[in-house]
Amino acid sequence: MDSSRDWQTELPLWLEKQALPLWSTVGVDTATGTVWEALNHAGAPLAGMERRLRVQVRQAYCFAKSDIPAQRALALQLFRFAMDHGFDAGSGLLAARLAPDTSILKAPHDLYDIAFMLLAASALIEAGFDVHRDLERLEAELDKLKAPRGWYENAARDLPRRQNPHMHMFETSTALFAATGELRFRDMAEECLGLFREVFLAEDSRVLEYFDGDWAPLTGDAQVIEPGHMAEWVYLLDRYETVTGRDSGVALPPLFAAVWARRDAGGLLPDRSEPVQSDSRRLWPQTELLKAGIALSRRGVELPAEAQPDAVLARMWQQYLETEVPGGWYDKRSLDGVLVSDNMPASTFYHILVALRFYLSGGTSI
Repeated sequence: MDSSRDWQTELPLWLEKQALPLWSTVGVDTATGTVWEALNHAGAPLAGMERRLRVQVRQAYCFAKSDIPAQRALALQLFRFAMDHGFDAGSGLLAARLAPDTSILKAPHDLYDIAFMLLAASALIEAGFDVHRDLERLEAELDKLKAPRGWYENAARDLPRRQNPHMHMFETSTALFAATGELRFRDMAEECLGLFREVFLAEDSRVLEYFDGDWAPLTGDAQVIEPGHMAEWVYLLDRYETVTGRDSGVALPPLFAAVWARRDAGGLLPDRSEPVQSDSRRLWPQTELLKAGIALSRRGVELPAEAQPDAVLARMWQQYLETEVPGGWYDKRSLDGVLVSDNMPASTFYHILVALRFYLSGGTSI
């Protein structure tokens, strides 16, 4: 680790002078008022790529966190696009995939996408925008997926059921409670928390990904463990406790220890650890490892030297954020560090921005 780096100076400059300007200008398709799905490693838009609606609102979330009025206005613009054009005219269901011209290709009304629509709404409310009518509509759309416990995957109620969208519902509900103080959002978060404690979290601190229709875990090769999601839960549980003042009922150090035990030889997280370890590691799991370490450090938990936030940040920075395009990133490397990806997905900015703001605040805010 390079102990000479002044991260408290470098990170704000990278965010405010490089990343936010890049993604709010080059990253925007001015013809449609939407954002590109990705840029290539030279920083040029990949205009022919299909787009995901969730990326529009993930970027809206990021820009709503900015102090620059034009970037906040862009956040509202992207959210308005998703609300006004993101629902299929025939079925009324929320889109997932869009053609390059932003016409709807697929509208499954997916829980994951609705979670990020709601997360964007939380950031816009905190930024001072009046989106309460949109919030009411999104809650009604979410209600269409309500199951006896948690929510169905989509309008078709596809199987398997997944922990991942419920993790993001936990994140979103906590954020909405922070933004509005409305108890219904805390209650929603606690339903997700109950699923985590009783269904997703195994006795050995692994977080299981896939389940049948009655929430029984799938077994064998049908079950997967993603260390990045395990780290993300550490951060989200800490955030829930901070926002609500309530104990989550989950011991965070054992969960972090299980994450750390799954690191690769370079001290970073593979995309998958079980049933067979993947041969790649994306950027986003490293941002979650950083956030988890920050949360535990703030709590006074003693971490191994290589798991401490500065050490993780230095490795992550060297591997993924030192690029030829200021404000850009590399998405995926092999476990031995060879660059695998050929573009920088816009969707990753949400992970990076939250991690760096959490670091700069000492783990107190995002």
